[in-house]
Amino acid sequence: METKMESDLPNRNQQEIFPPKPILFGVLNITSDSFSDGGKYLREDLALAKAKSLIEEGADVIDIGAQSSNIKAEPISEDTEWNRMKEIISELKKKKVAISIDTFRPYVIQKALEADVDYINNIRGFVDPESLDLLKGASDKSTKYIAMFSQDHSIKASEFSDLKPETVVPLALEFFRERTKTFESLGLADRLILDPGMGFFLSPDYKVSFAILSKIAEILSEFPNLMVSVTKKSFLGNALGGLPVEDRIIPTAISEIYLWSKGVQMIRTHSPKSFLLAMKTWEMSHGVYSPQRGLQERSDYRP
Repeated sequence: METKMESDLPNRNQQEIFPPKPILFGVLNITSDSFSDGGKYLREDLALAKAKSLIEEGADVIDIGAQSSNIKAEPISEDTEWNRMKEIISELKKKKVAISIDTFRPYVIQKALEADVDYINNIRGFVDPESLDLLKGASDKSTKYIAMFSQDHSIKASEFSDLKPETVVPLALEFFRERTKTFESLGLADRLILDPGMGFFLSPDYKVSFAILSKIAEILSEFPNLMVSVTKKSFLGNALGGLPVEDRIIPTAISEIYLWSKGVQMIRTHSPKSFLLAMKTWEMSHGVYSPQRGLQERSDYRP
């Protein structure tokens, strides 16, 4: 039987097309009680060092959160939330770093808009009229808005949920359609990014989150403007026999590569480097040898 030599095989660089590298949001939690890294970066110097590390790993955006959404997290005041992040925002802007602020409070949203951040990431999905009024009043800005779907649009994840694997996708799509209509009425539809939520934001039943993953192509066909965050989340640990947070790196990377391969354009992650290494390995395993997309160190960032 005739065997093709390697030189006779098609050039996969030309014929195999993969999605572009997604925009990577590097997670910076300046909280005392986040499930993954609470308490590590409350000091400004440590937070800035972490931001530098995320950028060097390949993050395109630093997603800063000062109020934990952990199930057991205690609420902090809006002043405390803003005070934790305002100097970090200022320092990162001096270095021309793209910034996302993870908040649901109108006061902090207003402050973030005044600071000209690039994204506002709202776990409640901008369902309150006060927040929408702020966005309408800032229509001259270029800030983009990430609206997350969750089981009850509350201020943190919950141990209780009515969502089921068979109902979560239709309900998420319904929410996305409603959010799109609302943002169209504000003249902001082109700045809306949607997040299907994962883990305890949906349900303690890991099958609910995997239902979203399994239907991500269907969701993307109607809403290509998705950001998804699976990073170290509870559903990965629960599905794999109760893995602790520190052991969820490999399941996270595999899930993120799956999302990228389906065409998700924005991924929020604790470890940009792990994702990029997995992406390069996936490409090379398919015979594609592209440049080091995002793996090189940024030389223009100085702490």
